[in-house]
Amino acid sequence: MRSYTELFSSFVTSLKWSDLPEKVKHQAKRCFLDAIGVTIAGSFYSDTAKVVKSLTLEFQEREESTIIGTNFKRSTMTAAFANGAMAHALELDDGSREATYHPASSIIPASFALAEKLSKGGKDLLEAIICGYEVSIRIGSAINPHHYLKGFHPTGTIAVFGTTVSSAKLLNLNEEQTVNALGIAGSMACGINQYEIDGSNVKHLHPANAARNGILAALLALKGMQGPRFILEGKLGFFNCYAQEFKKEELSRNLGNDFQILKVYFKPYPSCRYVHYAVEAIQEIKKNHGVRTEDVEKINIKTHLNAKQGSDIPDYRTPLHARLSIQYGVASMLIRGKAGLREYTEESIKDERVRELARRITIEVDPEIQKLYPNPRSLVLEVKTRSGETFSYRVDYPKGDPENPMSDEELEEKFLDITEEPLGKKKALLLLEKLWNIDKVKDVEELSKLLMF
Repeated sequence: MRSYTELFSSFVTSLKWSDLPEKVKHQAKRCFLDAIGVTIAGSFYSDTAKVVKSLTLEFQEREESTIIGTNFKRSTMTAAFANGAMAHALELDDGSREATYHPASSIIPASFALAEKLSKGGKDLLEAIICGYEVSIRIGSAINPHHYLKGFHPTGTIAVFGTTVSSAKLLNLNEEQTVNALGIAGSMACGINQYEIDGSNVKHLHPANAARNGILAALLALKGMQGPRFILEGKLGFFNCYAQEFKKEELSRNLGNDFQILKVYFKPYPSCRYVHYAVEAIQEIKKNHGVRTEDVEKINIKTHLNAKQGSDIPDYRTPLHARLSIQYGVASMLIRGKAGLREYTEESIKDERVRELARRITIEVDPEIQKLYPNPRSLVLEVKTRSGETFSYRVDYPKGDPENPMSDEELEEKFLDITEEPLGKKKALLLLEKLWNIDKVKDVEELSKLLMF
């Protein structure tokens, strides 16, 4: 009987850039461009960046790979770890609704760090990224939502399978070695959601850990370490240990034809994706009905269980807590007309006007919406005014979803908006051009100087 790791290993080792559809190649460039911009911003604006940069500066290691936002390099695994943490630090990284996970913040730091060490070209890098997205999103789609609802953070657990596959591709592992690498990765899958309770930024270490461990798993397999080939579906494998239910059909359906990277969403706001639905809904009600803060008696939101569990946070305590909180995002948008980077600082979340309104926002699970999950992951926001009027708005596909995509131009605007201050406009524009043409780059180390500041 053939295992799913064998199936994936065959796919990964046989995938060739020349065989890929143009839309898949272009989407990989979009993902890479967005992730690099988000990591630059994370390295500049986040408290997490201060910690990881300070720590890695103390390491005495080979200077192999760039730590974004610094003027130094460190070992490949350390760079992958540091960049992974910074890529996730502002909640701006791309995501998969089916897998309930953010692939870019682990796969791209791991792939870039290893490609830089190995002097790989842009096409090799993008190939590896595509493989990582394909395998990890399929695994995440098979095990979620039960995996997430059990308390695991897929951006740590699912991610390590993606980073392992990407690393295996860059290291040119054969099928058997890739099977072993995935088996090893299963023992490195970790990340729990306790941070949702207190808002601690340990969340950012989950994709960082996955980025580092994926490289480690692939290197161990290259040296001869063995891993269980039935690590996913086995009696004591990942699925049976990490969830009560799973859908094995998601693993193999149209593999090699239906590319999962085409299904990711991109984020216009620096907050949990569930917040975006509510922010768009309150914007529409405000625009269509002229509702003002002083008009609101209360707001009720109907949505699915995942959003209720992860983002029903009226009493937010930290910037991360606020980024996860639907209540904070809605209140900020209604009161300030904004929910961007500057609205999620330590000072901004202390605003008592926002906090008072947040306490009047309730969230409940709607059975009909739950039946549709995960496509769409709908949300209905209802405003009851002091005058007795009620206004509601439903969002099925917020901006950035494949059904409501961000255009290339909108991704460029996002990139420049979040990188211009760290890099300066001239350097940001130069980097943007280089990223759009990454497939023509012979050695990805060409990007290094543009990422160090």
